[in-house]
Amino acid sequence: MPLNADECRRILDMAKVDGALIFTEPNRIYLTGYASTQAAIAVTGKGAFYFTDKRYLSEARERISAEYEIREGSITEACKSLKKCARVGVEFNMPHNQYRYALGVMGKPGTVFGCVKDVSPALYEMRSVKSAYELGCIEKAQSITDAAFTEILKFIREGVSETELAARLEYIMQSKGATLAFDTIMAFGENGAKPHAHRSERALKEGDFITMDFGARWHGYCSDMTRTVAFKSLEGRKADVYAAVLEANRRGIAFLRAGVIGKQAENCVREFFKESGVEKNFTHSLGHGVGIDIHEQPYYNSQPLREGQVITVEPGLYFDGDFGIRIEDMVKITQDGADNLTKSDKSLIILK
Repeated sequence: MPLNADECRRILDMAKVDGALIFTEPNRIYLTGYASTQAAIAVTGKGAFYFTDKRYLSEARERISAEYEIREGSITEACKSLKKCARVGVEFNMPHNQYRYALGVMGKPGTVFGCVKDVSPALYEMRSVKSAYELGCIEKAQSITDAAFTEILKFIREGVSETELAARLEYIMQSKGATLAFDTIMAFGENGAKPHAHRSERALKEGDFITMDFGARWHGYCSDMTRTVAFKSLEGRKADVYAAVLEANRRGIAFLRAGVIGKQAENCVREFFKESGVEKNFTHSLGHGVGIDIHEQPYYNSQPLREGQVITVEPGLYFDGDFGIRIEDMVKITQDGADNLTKSDKSLIILK
């Protein structure tokens, strides 16, 4: 389940503050499991208080743990409840005008250092290791994504556009009860050489690779996967490039486990591409953490990975004006390795 009020108060200890204002939606979802367009959470030594307006009040009382006190109000009332706190934590990534307003209501205008601290790092650290509840949501989202991949293959035909196929894929995920984790990337042929290509009316033709990067969202938590399939025929070096990306994906996953430095895992893949003579065609990170946000901690940086984190492994090779291939799996970090949550086939598929 989402955090109870006692767990919520861990924020105060981690950030070394007496009270905290939580305003951004991803962090509100993390703490309560409930999404709304307008709300604020105030955390003090006395408890955790959820402020929202009448549009959400009755539903919030039904869906949020009874350990939170649900009150009618806005960010103004949340800030007023923190006025007596000597050291207050806020999210420094909240909109600047709202940040300045909050400080004014709390009686701390113009003060940033000392009595006002950033609680975002504490929240990001807490969010990076998933609970059993969070993992269940992510696994459900991924199961919908896997099922959607199987179904979308039936709708691929010559002449279909990127826009039409992406819309169909998104409809399949939504018809299974999910919302979208992000806008689907659907890229045919030369458009696949752009890692984050915007979908277009480009029509599918024989010999194209089709790159699909998509994900579902279940109870606020995301999935993320990419598959590249060939349409009708495969020419030239394309099969060899696909084999290289697939091997890089497998090597990356095999390298991962709790305690491994993220950058070392990425360097393992880059070294393989260097040996294959295509390192310059791998133009982005090996992946990113996934949770409430589609991109969140952990990353492939200098920090060691931790048990319970969820991260993608998505090597890709891109050849401008020609084609691109990316294969992305989402894995859970364990003490012994990486548990692949993505079940879809990733061997080379040639659709006839």
